[in-house]
Amino acid sequence: MTVFNMLDWNALGEIGFDQFYMLVCILLAHQNHLEEQFIFRHSRPVFELLDLDGELKIGVESFHMYKFLFNIKKKKLRELYHASDITGDRRLTYKEFKLFTIFTMDKCQERQKAEEKKKSLLKKKTLREVNSLVLTDEEDLAGK
Repeated sequence: MTVFNMLDWNALGEIGFDQFYMLVCILLAHQNHLEEQFIFRHSRPVFELLDLDGELKIGVESFHMYKFLFNIKKKKLRELYHASDITGDRRLTYKEFKLFTIFTMDKCQERQKAEEKKKSLLKKKTLREVNSLVLTDEEDLAGK
């Protein structure tokens, strides 16, 4: 019901095609673990979704209520939010929110690079172990 209420921009108890399209996009991004990229590329519509009272600022409550959009742990979300709050008023303007999306994309890219490096190191380690076993087998055969 939270998602429906977020998308019911006019508070009529129904959503139109634009809201339905946004819902499908959010769900697809979430399903494919592309939340950061989605929010970065569609920062204006996401900002408008989170701006519940129409004051063109997003409070901490909105972030916590819709944290599933970000797929970020609560502590990290809080850190990024406060780092983006340049004015210090505990509410993000669109420019501050855009900065938030840049921070989240940077963190996402750092995480992806770390995962790739980890996979590469694991692959190299596995290759060394296989080569070591092959050499040991060859030495055993040569000694017989």
